[in-house]
Amino acid sequence: MGTPVVGAFYGVFFTKTWILEKLLIVLALLYSTFVQAQGIARPSLFDKMQGEEVLDVVLKTDLVQLLANKADEEASQSATFSFVSPNKATYTMALKVKARGKFRKQACDFPPILLNFPKKGLEAQGLANHDKYKLVTHCLEDKNLGHEKLLREYLAYQLYRELTPNSFRVQLVRIQYVDENSRVSGFVRYGFIIEDTDEMAERLGGEECDDCFYTLPGTLDARVADVHAMFQYMIGNSDYSVPVLRNVKLVRHLQTKQLLTVGYDFDFSGLVDAPYAIPASHNGQMVVRQRIYLGTSTSDAAMRQTIGLFLSKRDRLLQRVDRFKLLPVAHRRDAQEYLLTFFDQMERLRANGYRDAYSTLRQEHPRAIPDGGVLSDYRNE
Repeated sequence: MGTPVVGAFYGVFFTKTWILEKLLIVLALLYSTFVQAQGIARPSLFDKMQGEEVLDVVLKTDLVQLLANKADEEASQSATFSFVSPNKATYTMALKVKARGKFRKQACDFPPILLNFPKKGLEAQGLANHDKYKLVTHCLEDKNLGHEKLLREYLAYQLYRELTPNSFRVQLVRIQYVDENSRVSGFVRYGFIIEDTDEMAERLGGEECDDCFYTLPGTLDARVADVHAMFQYMIGNSDYSVPVLRNVKLVRHLQTKQLLTVGYDFDFSGLVDAPYAIPASHNGQMVVRQRIYLGTSTSDAAMRQTIGLFLSKRDRLLQRVDRFKLLPVAHRRDAQEYLLTFFDQMERLRANGYRDAYSTLRQEHPRAIPDGGVLSDYRNE
């Protein structure tokens, strides 16, 4: 006699639970719509990851398929991404993933990954619809070497952020990779996630200009461009080009209408010194750690301002390297020594009153085409 009653009880219970779940989803969507209509800034998924030096995440997908199809530009596949945020909220998101990176897909044992989240799913959780995040992976099967080079590149992004807000935010993660079909064993590696490009542009008060090829220097925010070029010089990176938007994003500021230069992908820099990095021979670079200044022609006064910024940040940058304990001491010392050769050069320019500072930096490789335009657009060349 008790069984029908128990069955009815559970039937009512699960019906009410199902209705409650649907109601919560509807309320979340209504709240998202209200927030959007009111122009209230919503946090992004990336914002929810911020707050800890290393965030533990789990990425579950068909790892065998991911590696087998890494050369296929169109091959995306289902995955699940989960983490517990610094404020202890749990996020589990379905998404699409695929291998990315033109060179690293070929050079890496384990390729970088594009994380593509569904916008509706983000909005249902009250999050901004910034949905595409780059995951930089360990690349190399050699665990120690892979971690070292990844952490060095992450450090480069951190140094960039120390100098200017006109840069990508990054979040260091410890990733547990899980194969959903159990065909290969799971493993844990470091990686870092790069802020969505539209999110970065919105934060800077602009929007990405993804067709601004061969932009002339006059349309660039000169101050931002100078800091970008000097940062690239400091870390010894020649693997970028403003004219063809190679490893550079241009953000058109909505108020000033000027273009903000934002660099990314620093694995070919001397600071990282990746084993697969190739010197930029077209710019006259003989070895990866050789510095080549690619900034546009500018005045001594402007160089004074730019170099002054870097010298004012010298101790903070060196301290940031020293405090990054995930890198072994020997690698931190190597990074500091490499940066010190830059600062020694900047001190010599300051001692000379910044006279002909631009020409001095360019004199070793005068035919390397600077940021933006073509060679004939620049004086002193």
